[in-house]
Amino acid sequence: MSLLAKQKPSTLSLTVFLTALLLTAAWIPERITVTISPSLKNRIYILDRAPSKGQMGNGAFVLFELHSKYLEGAKTNKVLKQVACSEGDTLSVREKYYYCNETYLGQAKDYSLKGEALQSFQFEGRVPEDNLFVFSNHIDSFDSRYFGFVRKKDVIAIAHPIF
Repeated sequence: MSLLAKQKPSTLSLTVFLTALLLTAAWIPERITVTISPSLKNRIYILDRAPSKGQMGNGAFVLFELHSKYLEGAKTNKVLKQVACSEGDTLSVREKYYYCNETYLGQAKDYSLKGEALQSFQFEGRVPEDNLFVFSNHIDSFDSRYFGFVRKKDVIAIAHPIF
């Protein structure tokens, strides 16, 4: 065997490497999400795209699609937020102040960053079955204070922060 033949990788090795590379490239967008939103502390999340309803309790990060005029022009309508109040919990809204089980969450703003008037979500009582109130304590977070409950069936994935 010549020296040149010894230096070339085998066709099988190259095929295996390229297949692994393609599978990894296809897997990553389905399993990893990155957010630049200042409303979340973490930036990189691993996604569980087959979540059970039991995983969607308070503190869980959920990825869902949101259709809103406030997201027009955004690159995506997929939104990642944290569950602050879930089915069976008591959500109270006093004026524009939000409480879950009497624990203060935060308040709604009157105007968006663009100066548009915001309509705040009003509710008093138990969070209905299969619904979630998502929230961020960032002052400019666009969350359930403005669009209301997220249905569990609309959750695309549970996100686990890694960085």
